[in-house]
Amino acid sequence: MKLFSVDMIDRIVVYIEAAVTALLVILAALGVVDIVIKMLEVTRADGFMTPEGITRTIDTVLVVFIVIELIRIAMAYMQHKNVIGTVLEAGLVAVVRKLVIFESGPDMLEKAIALAVLIVAVGITWFLLHKRQPADADVPGAH
Repeated sequence: MKLFSVDMIDRIVVYIEAAVTALLVILAALGVVDIVIKMLEVTRADGFMTPEGITRTIDTVLVVFIVIELIRIAMAYMQHKNVIGTVLEAGLVAVVRKLVIFESGPDMLEKAIALAVLIVAVGITWFLLHKRQPADADVPGAH
């Protein structure tokens, strides 16, 4: 006697994917609210945005963009589409975020070199992938 059928498990997985996607949408919306609040706080405190305030706001904006890319990945995955290009785009945004909020310190050179290598590697991979196949190609055997 089977406790769970394949169809039942497949339905549960679809519900979980939808729930995760919905939670990511909520997270992105909360991120937008956070951006507005940060901008108001920074502007209200000094009367204008300082470089530090701008950096903090840009950091939050880039985090929201990463969450948006994760939403796109989840939606493409649910539609059985190739998610590799979207994952690479999210990776690029994440690496650029690290570059924008780059902090100086004793190991600054090593961090800068690591970020440069990451940007080049992900960028080349993304370029070659898009040159080879369209981003919305179906993935055979996905799910």
